Amino acid sequence: MSHHVQGLINFINKSPTPFHVIQSVRTFLDNHGFRELFEEESWSLRPLDKVYITKNESTVIAAAVGGRFETGNGFTLLGAHTDSPCLRLKPNSERLKEGYIQLGVETYGGGLWYTWFDRDLKLAGRVIIRNAEGRLEQRLVHINNPIACVPSLAIHLNQEIKTQGFHPNSEQHLSPILCTRLMEQLQNPNAQNANTTECGNDSTNTCFNICPISLPNRNRHPPALLRLLSEETGVSEQQIVELELCFADAQPACVGGLYKEFIHAPRLDNLFNSYAGLHGFIESLPTLSSECNIRLLCLFDHEEVGSTSTQGADSGYTLSVIRRLNKAFEMCNLSETLTPCNNTNTSQCTKCNLDLHFEKSLAKSFLVSADQAHAVHPSWGERHECYHKPQFHSGVVLKYNVSQRYATNSLTAAVVREIAHLCNVPVQEFVSRQDIHCGSTIGPLLSSQLGVPTVDLGFPQLAMHSCRELCCSTSIEQAVRFFSSYYEHLSKLWCNQSYRESKPPPPQQQQQQQSYHQIHLMN
Repeated sequence: MSHHVQGLINFINKSPTPFHVIQSVRTFLDNHGFRELFEEESWSLRPLDKVYITKNESTVIAAAVGGRFETGNGFTLLGAHTDSPCLRLKPNSERLKEGYIQLGVETYGGGLWYTWFDRDLKLAGRVIIRNAEGRLEQRLVHINNPIACVPSLAIHLNQEIKTQGFHPNSEQHLSPILCTRLMEQLQNPNAQNANTTECGNDSTNTCFNICPISLPNRNRHPPALLRLLSEETGVSEQQIVELELCFADAQPACVGGLYKEFIHAPRLDNLFNSYAGLHGFIESLPTLSSECNIRLLCLFDHEEVGSTSTQGADSGYTLSVIRRLNKAFEMCNLSETLTPCNNTNTSQCTKCNLDLHFEKSLAKSFLVSADQAHAVHPSWGERHECYHKPQFHSGVVLKYNVSQRYATNSLTAAVVREIAHLCNVPVQEFVSRQDIHCGSTIGPLLSSQLGVPTVDLGFPQLAMHSCRELCCSTSIEQAVRFFSSYYEHLSKLWCNQSYRESKPPPPQQQQQQQSYHQIHLMN
C-alpha cells in the first residue's frame, strides 16, 4: 500500500467531523513549522514565513510566503471543504418510542439517506463545557465504536417497497437507536429519565411530554448520552452546556477490490481533496525560496449547505484574511522606510500605494477549487454525457458548466493542462447532461468574492454523498503530485506570460514595415 493511500485512510478514520479535520490539519502544520495566527491580534509576515489561521475550529487558511514575494505579487490559492453529508443531533434530541431510546437528528447536506440504514454509527463532534473557573471551553469527542443504528423495516412488514420503492421520511424514520429503555433502567437503576411518556403512534410522532429536571441538559438529551459524554470529556454532566455532534459511519476506511485498487471510505467528498491539497501544499515547500507568490491552502466548512456562514466560502472571511496577510507583509517590510506623506503626487508615495498593492495582487492570483468528480457508473452509464465520462486511474477531472455552476473557462483550463503535463498527470473532462441538474462547488462563490480566475477540478469517485463512497487508489497519488506541481509552477505560468490578445501594429507602422521589406528586396 502506498504512502498516501494509507495516509488518506488514516486521515479519514480520525476525522469524522470538520472539527476533527481541522485538528488533524493543525497538528500536521505545527509539525512542519507553521505558526498560528489569531484574528484578534496584530500580524507580521516576512519572506519564507509559514502561518495559518482557523475560524470556528472548522475552517483553516494556511499561507506560505515565497522567498521572492514582493508587495503587489499574487496569491496561489487552492480551496476544498471539510464537511460532508451526515446526521446531526438536534438541540433537543431525546426520543422515547416503543421502548427504545432514540436520538433526534437533522439531515445535513444532500445525502443519500437510504444508505444510512443498517450501518454501524459512531458519534463525534464538539462539546461546550463550563470549566472549574466558570469559563466556557470546547472539547472534541470521538466515540469510535458503533453506539447507534437506524434499522430497516422488514420486508414482511413493508410489502409496498416492491412496487413503490424505498422512500424513508427523514423526520420519522432516521432517528438512530441508542439503547432500549429496559437496559437503561437495568444498567442505571438510580438514573432518572427525562421523558416519562412515550411518543404516540400518530403520523407526526411528536412528543411534548418533557419533564424538566435540575441538570441543565436532562430535559434535552438522554441521560445515557450525557453520561457517555461526561466520561469522554472528563467533566461532570452538570458542566456540559451545549452539544454539536453528528453521526458517522463506524466502519473504518480501507483498500479493497481484487487488485486492491479501490478505497472504500466515508466522506471522500471532500476529505480526499483536503488531504491531497494539504500534502501537495507541504510537499511544495522545498521550492518556496524561489517563489514570488504567497501560497494559500483554504479548507472551508459548510460547502454542503451553501457556504453562507461565517466560516463558509461565500463570506467575507477569505477576502479579509488575504487582505490582512498582504497588509502584514507590507507593514512589516516597509515600516522602517515609511515616513509621513507630504507628497501632492500620491502615486509616488509608497505609503499611499499600499491599498493599491492588494488589488494588484488579486489581479495576479489564481484559484483551484478542488472537489470530487463523478466517475462513470457501470450500471448507469447513460446518466453521463456520452462524451464526458470520467474514468478511474485516468487523472484529474476538469469540470465545466456554461451556467457557471463551475468556474472553469478556457484560460484556466489551459493552465491546468500545462501543470498536469509538467507532473505527468492525465487530464479528463466532465460536463453534465443538459437534462440532468448540475451540482456546484466553492469555485464560483470564491471567484465572485475575490475576482480571481478560477478552475473547478477534482478526481473521480463513485457513490458520492453515500454513507460509504468509492474511489481508486491511484487518484490520491496523482492528486498530491498535481497539487504540489500547481503550487510550484503556477506563478511562472500565470504571472510571467501575457494572455491578452495580441494587437496588430498601427496602419502607419504596417506601411513602414512594408516599405522596408520592399526596399530590402530591391537591394
